[in-house]
This record gives sequence, C-alpha cells and structure tokens, in this order.
Amino acid sequence: MEERVGQAWDRFITKLAYQGFPEAAVNLNDVKAPLGVFYRALGGDSALRITATTPTQHSARRSWLHRVAGTGSKVELAWYDETCLYLPQKLDVYPEQALNRELYYWLAALAGTPATAQVHRGKNWLCDNQQRSLQTLHQFRGLRQRYQRLVAA
Repeated sequence: MEERVGQAWDRFITKLAYQGFPEAAVNLNDVKAPLGVFYRALGGDSALRITATTPTQHSARRSWLHRVAGTGSKVELAWYDETCLYLPQKLDVYPEQALNRELYYWLAALAGTPATAQVHRGKNWLCDNQQRSLQTLHQFRGLRQRYQRLVAA
C-alpha cells in the first residue's frame, strides 16, 4: 500500500511541476526535413545533419515545486558542432502547435546565421544569444514576424 501511495504522489507532484503543453507538442522528426531545407536556405552548413540533442544538467535555481518533484534539473539546448545541428527532440513550450513549430524554425535560423566578430561563442551565453538574435533579425528581415509571434506568446 505504501508503494502505491508513493507512486501516486510521484505522478501527482511531477504532473503539477510540469510546465509544458503536451497537447501542443511538436516532435523534431515531424519537422526535420523542411527544417533542413530552411536551415540550408539561410546559409547553414549543408554538411550538417539535424539530430536530437540530449538533456544537459544545469545549475540554475529551480523552483520549490521542481525540487520537491525532482524535475527541472536538465535542459535540452540547441547547439551545433562540425557535424550536427542539435535541437530538442520535442518542443512543447507554447500552448499552440504552430508556435512550437515556429520555435524550431527560429532555432534553426539562429544556428544558420553566420557569426560576426560581435558574437564570442561560449563566453557569455545570454549575451551571445542576444547578439545572435539581433544579427539574425537584421540579416533576415522576413523572420521578424515569426520572432514577434514567439515573443508575444
């Protein structure tokens, strides 16, 4: 009986701590082919494969609920190296599927934007991403509406 109560508690607290929208989830495999065309059209390396990233441990502060549930200690980051563009296996950040799909395209656009001297990759993650976003919006003005939809949501 104690084990059943523990399992029920675990399911309850984990579901309570979850902040995504599973009903609006978009899987990488569903957008991988058109995403590859989009990425390459923006100037992304044609030799890179698009594949799923793995969850990475982070040291950011977690909420009390996440600590109790034992969740929120890992994050799936978008990044690339000389062989692959790594994107999350699933995106359910927004309550609408269309917005989660848009987010995949935005992440690919960021990766496909050639870096300038202003972007010092790895030194300051937040500043690097802000600079890359500004650079992407400047270079590809057609992405501004997509970006604004994501920000507004």
